[in-house]
Amino acid sequence: MNTDARVQAQQYYQSAGRDMAADLEALRQHPQGVVLMMPQLVALMKPVVSTAPATWQELALPTPGADAWYVHLLVGNLALARQLAVALPPLRWLCFQRGLRSPRPHRLAWSAFCPQPPTNHH
Repeated sequence: MNTDARVQAQQYYQSAGRDMAADLEALRQHPQGVVLMMPQLVALMKPVVSTAPATWQELALPTPGADAWYVHLLVGNLALARQLAVALPPLRWLCFQRGLRSPRPHRLAWSAFCPQPPTNHH
C-alpha cells in the first residue's frame, strides 16, 4: 500500500468512479473551500449547513448560514488533520460521508474533532 496520501486519494477517486480534477476545481472556486494536498494528508472541505446533506457535495457553491465543515475527502494522517484544523474558523459541526463504505451523512461536534488550544489561567 502506498503511504502517500495524494496517491491514496487518486486511488479512491478511481475506485469510486469520480472526477478528482472536477472536485478540486469546484473547491478552488468556493470562497471558503479548503484544498490541502500533502504527502502526509489530503483534505478537501467546505462550510455547509449541517441539516442539509443534499447540498454538501455542491462544492463550488457558497453556503449562507453554514454551521459545519463538510469533509469531502480526508486521507492520511488524522492527527495532523486535527492539528491543522485549529487554523480554520470554528463552526459547530463536522459533517462527512464515508464514501464507498457508507454514503449515509454523519455529523460530529467540531469540538470532538478539533483540539482546543490550551487556555492560560493567570
